[in-house]
Amino acid sequence: MPSTVYKGDLSEISFGHESGMRLAHGYSGSNATLFKFTALASSTWASDETSIIEFVGGTANTPCNAGILEYPVGMLVGAKLCFHGLTATTNNENTNTHWFSDDNASNGSIFTIVKHAVVGNSANPIVYKTQLTIHPRLKTRHVVLVSSATVGGTSSPQEIEILPYTVPSMDVAMTHAASAIDSAERVLTDQFVGIMNVIALPETKVDLKRFHVVGLGRDVAIQVPGRFTNVGGSFEHNLHNSRWLYYALGNESVDITNVTFTAYGGHASGVYTTNTTLASGSAFLTYVNNISGSDPAPLIANSGRAVAAGDYILITDTDTTQINNYRDEVTNATFGANGVGAANIITQTQKNEIRRIVAISGGAIGRIWLDDGLTFSHGNTKTIKFIAHLDSAVNNPQRDITSGHLTNPVSKLIFSKSHLPSFSLETSIRRRDVDSSAVTEATDGGATDSKQLTRVFRGCKVKDFVLTADSDAALRMTVNFDAALCYTDTGRLETTTSSLKKGDRYDIHRLFEETANTPVTRKASGIERGTQKPFMFYNGTIKAAGQTLGQVISFTLNAKTGVEQHYVINGSNIADSVTDQVPFAGSRNPSLSIEGKTEYELEMEIIVDDPIFYHNMRRAVHNLDETTTDTTDADMIQLSFIKQGSGTVRESIDIVTDDYYIVEAPLPIPEDKGVIKATLKIMPKNIRVLAKDTILHS
Repeated sequence: MPSTVYKGDLSEISFGHESGMRLAHGYSGSNATLFKFTALASSTWASDETSIIEFVGGTANTPCNAGILEYPVGMLVGAKLCFHGLTATTNNENTNTHWFSDDNASNGSIFTIVKHAVVGNSANPIVYKTQLTIHPRLKTRHVVLVSSATVGGTSSPQEIEILPYTVPSMDVAMTHAASAIDSAERVLTDQFVGIMNVIALPETKVDLKRFHVVGLGRDVAIQVPGRFTNVGGSFEHNLHNSRWLYYALGNESVDITNVTFTAYGGHASGVYTTNTTLASGSAFLTYVNNISGSDPAPLIANSGRAVAAGDYILITDTDTTQINNYRDEVTNATFGANGVGAANIITQTQKNEIRRIVAISGGAIGRIWLDDGLTFSHGNTKTIKFIAHLDSAVNNPQRDITSGHLTNPVSKLIFSKSHLPSFSLETSIRRRDVDSSAVTEATDGGATDSKQLTRVFRGCKVKDFVLTADSDAALRMTVNFDAALCYTDTGRLETTTSSLKKGDRYDIHRLFEETANTPVTRKASGIERGTQKPFMFYNGTIKAAGQTLGQVISFTLNAKTGVEQHYVINGSNIADSVTDQVPFAGSRNPSLSIEGKTEYELEMEIIVDDPIFYHNMRRAVHNLDETTTDTTDADMIQLSFIKQGSGTVRESIDIVTDDYYIVEAPLPIPEDKGVIKATLKIMPKNIRVLAKDTILHS
């Protein structure tokens, strides 16, 4: 008999990047299909608290399709929005031709999305469109429906931007319908979370304020809801790749020079380049092709097909940047240069990076939307190349299932600097092992009803983490994180009519049944065949003080990111409804999550066979190679792990610090008269991670 209660074995969990969205007026389509964002007219503008932005036009497989912004209904509630390029030589708030007062560059205006809905008739795409209600209202009065085509002239693009924090990367393959049961809405939270036995979700809690009043007895007289919190998320992860270290440290550069990008995406000649400069954090770029006399769409090499959403873009940028701005050294070794690895003093990196393509729109000037903001800024005319996950080792990273050998591996440098990326976590629970979204209608209590509940925790950031290994276990990483908002699929609560049916509006990622059920899709989800095995202690090596340590019992790296959530005084009166995916439009949730100072502490338990660590501690030796020409440092601490196998190049991870003090090195006399053990306490300024695997972007 099928279960009538929610069960852990029928739970799903996956995650993905947050990238936001930037859309220019007219980016796609022509005539009736031209993309536009408009501001709806309001006869009560002076007293309004909000304004409505409406989307029309756009084409399939792009961020907006026939007026539908490709996000699940309600997913954008609580996110921030701003406008760019809406400048004008004159401004009159009583006319309908200028949005000058609402331009971000001119006036710093940022708005909060308090409602995200789709209005119109699904049978008529012309009037079926997304509407975003924003707070506060626009500063400019609009007496008619105003298209951004008339705003700011033609010298610069008029753009609307949904900022990345709390906004998962979109899935342009999603389907919206008026009936919840006919919808298959989703975001790109399609990545494998890792080898986790237990995970604690950042469950929503209401901070209830309780007041006793003098003269009204001993009981509580008044109760008022305060903050909404989504804190306390944590998991212990048996490390099988470096992915979560990217979210813990924040910055990633790649070296994938072994892949041959023949003919620049499959074309016989020419090259694709960036069309403008790119800022750090940008998740959108434009490109041009330099193929004389033609305007071909980019192709995936050795496949002959056009580049599409789900493929990857490599920005080839040999310009360098410092990874730690405070060091005295000018240049030692540069990541991305031939032969540079974990044994080197790395003070800078080339700015090569890879991102997944969320959507692509071709033409003389192509547009690409990315699944994650860029780590680095990039100049104009940087070469871009395209790559896709294939079930082949030809121009594609791949792991041999028998030997573990990596062909065309992706080398990564992960380090901490100014930024920490946020992520979204998708979870679902159900009573039965059926997918309610795949049936005609999920009748309550029926044989096809799983009573599925789906949630997406948005705006997650790592607060602290612990990396540890000992002599009887795998390399483990414990992560603590908080979320800002929780989207909940409320399709089962929607009104039922003759034409509208309730059900699961959100289409969950059933990872191994649907999302990652082939060799290629497993690779795309970050769990290529054979890569699921963790790094084990018996394949680890630890180097310190110029020697390989053979007597290490365990080590523990504790790290704090300094992330804090911040609430702001909102001032808006937001109505609440049972079908709101985010109650009260997120006004009671944190608006910001800002990283602060980092702190690292390394403890290493060793069997003592050399007094060198004690001598370094008692003399307060600063372990740092201060020369400007050395490329290696014998005193650096290098924690190295490699996967089991016979291949010459296998999955590996190295955690390195080369700037540290040993502050404790006790030498206790054991009561059992056995070996003397010391727990070294080491204080590094920073750490860096070098990894090698088949994941194109963490």
